[in-house]
Amino acid sequence: MILIIHPDPEDGMGVRAPGRLERRPFPTVLIGLVLMALLLLGGCSQGRRHAREGSRRTLLLDARSDWQPTGLLVRKGEKVHIQCQGTWAVAPEDERQRWPDTGAEGHGNHPGERIHRKGDPKKELPGVPFGTLLGKVSDTIFAVGDQNEIIAPAQGELYLVINDYPFYRHDNRGGLTVTIGCND
Repeated sequence: MILIIHPDPEDGMGVRAPGRLERRPFPTVLIGLVLMALLLLGGCSQGRRHAREGSRRTLLLDARSDWQPTGLLVRKGEKVHIQCQGTWAVAPEDERQRWPDTGAEGHGNHPGERIHRKGDPKKELPGVPFGTLLGKVSDTIFAVGDQNEIIAPAQGELYLVINDYPFYRHDNRGGLTVTIGCND
């Protein structure tokens, strides 16, 4: 038998009384534990799939968001197909003149790259232009840019983000619609 503690209903004072013990047969608890383990380990309720299943996913990647999970699990060496539409920038709307919109390729030779050269080590991926679409699998961060296909550098879930100073993403604008998949 497994003991489960349930709180008693509130008493008249709005304070919960100490919990009461309930006895349940082991199989009922075991089923609950198995379901909880599936949820914690990323079972089907999380919506993640291995790339080799030929799944395609489309998501909106906001330029202000932190690393966004794609729900796509990849294996090291797998080909991942990526299509991006839209524009974004690493600056707010009122700086559109200085920081024009760009796509997944990033701002490239933009003058801001030279101005912020000293801050380059603080970017998500130093040495890669501001605004470039980045990917991350496990602890490996890599430039995606405007490539139509990447090779997964590690095994795990694929995450995406804009290359910027993580502490300054809050003022970015725009976003990309990203469609990803494998074995199309």
